[in-house]
Amino acid sequence: MSKYKHYLLILVLVVIPLYPKFPLLDVTGTFVSIRLEDILVALIVGIYACDLIIRKFDTLRLPISRSILLYLLVGVSATFAGIFITKTAILNLGILHTLRRFEYMSLFFVAYDWLSDTRQLKFIVRTLLFVSLLVAVYGIFQQFAQAPIISTNNSEFSKGLALTLGPGARINSTFAGHYDLAAFMVLPLLLILALLPVSAHKRLLLAGGFLMYVTVLLSASRIAFFSLFISAGLLVVLIRKRTWLIPLAVLAIAGFFASPQLRGRYLELLTTGFKIALVTPVHAQGAATASGSKATDTIPDALKSPPVAEDRSFSIRLNAEWPTAIRAFVKDPVLGSGFSSIGLAADNEYLRILAETGLLGLMAFALIHLRFFKTSLPFFLRSYTPSFNSAFIVATSCALFSLLIGSVFIDYFEASKIAMIFWIIIGLAHKAKNFPADHV
Repeated sequence: MSKYKHYLLILVLVVIPLYPKFPLLDVTGTFVSIRLEDILVALIVGIYACDLIIRKFDTLRLPISRSILLYLLVGVSATFAGIFITKTAILNLGILHTLRRFEYMSLFFVAYDWLSDTRQLKFIVRTLLFVSLLVAVYGIFQQFAQAPIISTNNSEFSKGLALTLGPGARINSTFAGHYDLAAFMVLPLLLILALLPVSAHKRLLLAGGFLMYVTVLLSASRIAFFSLFISAGLLVVLIRKRTWLIPLAVLAIAGFFASPQLRGRYLELLTTGFKIALVTPVHAQGAATASGSKATDTIPDALKSPPVAEDRSFSIRLNAEWPTAIRAFVKDPVLGSGFSSIGLAADNEYLRILAETGLLGLMAFALIHLRFFKTSLPFFLRSYTPSFNSAFIVATSCALFSLLIGSVFIDYFEASKIAMIFWIIIGLAHKAKNFPADHV
């Protein structure tokens, strides 16, 4: 049985990216639903838990494993206090959000334990790249062939409605939102970039990479586009291909001008986003609209002032979501107010962690990543060799760095598809550090 366990990992890496977020069971009091991937992950984690008990919890003794358990312990403590002491969290939501964290992060342990050798890792990576290509092609079909979209951007969409792109809409492919899709695409693109020096299939990798890059442009996610090229630039430096920085810069500039939506959103942020967000808070605009609605209705349209341009997504963050998280953090800066206490989205992973688990939670979360990057250093520095294992570890590290950049504006580690995939990949990369160098 042990030699076939990695196929269960492959099954997860196929189902999670490809299967749209159709709901199976509704959770009372929320518009969050239990989905097919949740059932699949629960079954796999159950199998793994039985195996772990037999092996007397040996994997949990790893330094990075202890960091993950520490973060979960802080989260459970904060949520317990939030539900029963400070009353900042609701029982059913607090339990739901706690179980979600366990679900996502447990996949690190499963991936670490069930990967046996480089041969299995190669098969997993090739599968992931093929799945990523399918996701990209489906996203392109949404743009040009009206392929259906399943979104969870609001309570109505989360019921599993099959929609098509409207004017100005951005592709989601099989993900819940355009930002999730773009963040996911960073991973295979960095894998392709890292594998080019050691692969015998360069043309095939470049062709697939082109389609994936087109998908990123069609998603028009500003933060993912920015973090992609920051992390790609770091990657080519780490793999000793500094001359690739020039074509990367050309590719970034070409992509910026080739995507009117992406270019328009960047210009919107620069010209109106910061100004409107700082000068006219969202709650002030809402209050003004509510108080003056009757008077405004009596004014002829021709005499009304033109609407004020704004970067709505940025101003909502700056004037609504981020202040809410900061207020929750100030109430209990040490332990926070518990999982779920600030709602489904804060649009800043670090503020969310501070609000829900306090300084203790943020330090535990940072410790996980510090330990991962520390053990990755030998593959970045003098001992770097152009091999499959090194390429995978460097690409994963840079993809994680990209995700940490994007987490300033998106709760990436709470987005189910992104979180599940990345904790698996991090577990695989951490295990691959123990393997000898091997070529594609």
